[in-house]
Amino acid sequence: MMPGSVCLHVTTTSDRAQDVERALAGQSDVVVHLSPNRGRDIAPFLAVLNSGALDAYDAVLKLHTKSSPHLWDGALRRKLLLQTLCGERRSVLRTLSLFADPATAIVGWGPCFRASERFWFGNEARVRALAVGMKASDCVRPGFFEGSMFWFRPAALARLRALNLTAGDFEAEAGQLDGTLHHAIERCFTIAAWASGYVVRDLSGRVLPRD
Repeated sequence: MMPGSVCLHVTTTSDRAQDVERALAGQSDVVVHLSPNRGRDIAPFLAVLNSGALDAYDAVLKLHTKSSPHLWDGALRRKLLLQTLCGERRSVLRTLSLFADPATAIVGWGPCFRASERFWFGNEARVRALAVGMKASDCVRPGFFEGSMFWFRPAALARLRALNLTAGDFEAEAGQLDGTLHHAIERCFTIAAWASGYVVRDLSGRVLPRD
């Protein structure tokens, strides 16, 4: 539950645009961005970020319609993330207060933060290559919010924007479970922030990863 009025940025494919616009009819402060069906939630998100549409904000909540049909609890994970990140007004206000610290880059649900090397899966080499492009090689380490839903400061992702990735750089959708560009980028949000001197926190304000 968001305090006050907020601007909603929605990404969708061109064939779903009319459905989305009908669903949002009557809502104020809504911007619909059209994106091809590539890169799941990651490529459309980067398109909005790269466009500068989020530059005016100190804190933005990244959500998506995560379903993960390959997981038996995929729908439950989505509900938990929505509830913990924005389901209660006081918790949202507490999260927003963390961004009063200019060092705060990303805030997410602690139980979804993966800091073990086993969570590289098949993506480490690609992440390291992306880190070279971000001039962030010294900050490569496992540590990301699985599910890619979190609060973030747009300015903290400047190094990710510098890659100038477009939808055409992402693989065509084929139900991939790992090893794609969007799986690698999922692990680069924190690296981009760390390389610019920012910190990542859980919803209680603790810096991640914790020793």
